[in-house]
Amino acid sequence: MQIKLCEINDLESLTPLFDDYRQHFKQSSDPAAVKAYLQQRIEANEAIIYLAHSGDEIHGFVMLYPSFSSIGLAPIWILNDMYLKSGSNKRLMALQLLDQIVEDCKAAGAIRIEVTTRKENHKLHKLYKDYGFEKDYKYDYYFLQVTQAAAADMLK
Repeated sequence: MQIKLCEINDLESLTPLFDDYRQHFKQSSDPAAVKAYLQQRIEANEAIIYLAHSGDEIHGFVMLYPSFSSIGLAPIWILNDMYLKSGSNKRLMALQLLDQIVEDCKAAGAIRIEVTTRKENHKLHKLYKDYGFEKDYKYDYYFLQVTQAAAADMLK
């Protein structure tokens, strides 16, 4: 398994996997919208996507959004999405992806990686904890839904 940074020419291979990821969260399949969304994020340098692959086949990805810490006066990365195809190497693939993003995060001068996951996603909780992520007991997470987005029900 190899890890690489997603480039615009990877969109054809990534789109079906990303569409599967969205369907996992009860969103309708929409490959054209998925491809357009990913293309916009990549071309505008608004997202960093890493692919776990062997040859031309993509087995998983992580998608991060660069942000900033006002208090830390430095960049942070928000790990927003992680999806791995079923198989026996899922944990190894996840660890390889995390290793790569940590290495590149440090190289970019970012001070931390933040991630939020659903409370019932026990496998990811364990993975993140085992990897060294710390649970935040100091701050609560709030959101305000300002439009009726397709995935609005996910947050409830």
